[in-house]
Amino acid sequence: MSLYIVFGIVAGIWLMSIVPALLAIRWSRRFWLAVILSLLALAFAYYGMTRFHFDSTTTVNGHVKWRFDSKWLFIGSLILGAFALGCSIWRKMNSTHVA
Repeated sequence: MSLYIVFGIVAGIWLMSIVPALLAIRWSRRFWLAVILSLLALAFAYYGMTRFHFDSTTTVNGHVKWRFDSKWLFIGSLILGAFALGCSIWRKMNSTHVA
């Protein structure tokens, strides 16, 4: 498999974990939609981190020229998904106390 195809697959799974988290933060007033989107983001990020781990390096004359590790992308997605879930729960709790 070509390196560009693998990069494309990693980027696609990463985007499928980022977009629902950002939408959940944006629509955190709609509680159930935000919870479903943030759980979807967490599921994609967990899948990407545990099942689809990609690590690649290039060395020239014994020195590392570049290194790509997809784990860090999905750790950021997990944090963003957890933040989106926490944000929607926090807004739901605050809206029930105020009203």
